[in-house]
Amino acid sequence: MKGIFNRVPPLASDYSGACSVLFAFSSLNLLYTPGGCSSAIIEFDEIRDWRRTLFFSSKLGELEAVMGAEEEFLENAETLCARNGSGVEFIAVIGTPVPAFTGVDLQAIAEKLGRRTGLPALAFSTEGFENYYSGVHHALLTLGKSFLERREKKSKRVNIIGYTPLSLGAGVHLTELVGVLSRCGLEISCLPTGEIELETFKGMASAALNIVVSHEGTGLAQYMQREYSIPYVMNVPVGLWGMRRLLQVLKEVLAIPLSSAVEEPYVPREKVQSGRHAVVIGEPLFAACLADCLRYDFGFAQVEPVALIKSDRRMKRVYREESLLDVKLFEDEDTLAQWTDQMPADVIVGDPLYKRLFSGCNAQYIPIPHIGLSGVIHADMNYEFIGVGGHDYLSKFIR
Repeated sequence: MKGIFNRVPPLASDYSGACSVLFAFSSLNLLYTPGGCSSAIIEFDEIRDWRRTLFFSSKLGELEAVMGAEEEFLENAETLCARNGSGVEFIAVIGTPVPAFTGVDLQAIAEKLGRRTGLPALAFSTEGFENYYSGVHHALLTLGKSFLERREKKSKRVNIIGYTPLSLGAGVHLTELVGVLSRCGLEISCLPTGEIELETFKGMASAALNIVVSHEGTGLAQYMQREYSIPYVMNVPVGLWGMRRLLQVLKEVLAIPLSSAVEEPYVPREKVQSGRHAVVIGEPLFAACLADCLRYDFGFAQVEPVALIKSDRRMKRVYREESLLDVKLFEDEDTLAQWTDQMPADVIVGDPLYKRLFSGCNAQYIPIPHIGLSGVIHADMNYEFIGVGGHDYLSKFIR
């Protein structure tokens, strides 16, 4: 039966994606749920320390879940705001399946909370029926439309948009990227690996370039291009090729000179001359960028980037981006498994759990965890993908 997952788990839910985005903010995050929905986030989807956030889940009983418990929810939220005082910059009310089924008006609840507390309050209309890509996309757009302000442009300021551990793992994996941007003399307005102050987020509209590192971050970049005329590039700088491509964009768009010390580590090395074929499976933009690395850094003759993903109509403009046109999207594991049986591959790159879909294949398997699929299971694995570190990691497997 199509749509049933029995070899790999489904991707994390949309409300997990929204919570992952909000983790970096000083916000009071309120999950509207009977209680069980929070377990998957805390125990499996989120690999960071939840004690660093103000994350709370309602505990609705059966009657409250059906009939609603708006006033009790509002009173508890007010108490939490008072208890945490100046540590709260805004309130986030996050939806789950139960309020979606029972017709709870989260927007109205957020508006009442805002009036009662005097703080900005946002409703995130996640329902649990979409994957985390949709939740990250929706959360970033909601935050951008609510808080971004028109500021004076800074010619050497860039934004990194779309990072969450669900797609790219722990923040330490972006260390090389952040270091390269700093050596180029650029300021990153919101470091993706640290806490984000609301005032700093508001100033992101002053950047000269948005670097989008996941396809779910593209919606916000498209919005900022329309509203604030900020160009964007979709690029996870995987391997030497990926970083060279990013450096070229920085030279062309920002017109900054680059020293040999910055560029030299990413000069092409001797390719592995082969007619081999590879398959890369993961988040769509990551898969596309890793596929380019295999082609141009390692000389693979054919590389197929694929993603196991249920398309979301709210993201249809994202899927039309040129960077994603070569990515094959599969909505269920059976269709993907049938395709892989017909696609002989010498090398497969993906989360260790995806290996279950290639049980009859003798290809070399290169593990790179996809947290949005496998959660905490492989999060501590020793791996890299950015720049020199990524090239060296892949070189261990590709001979």
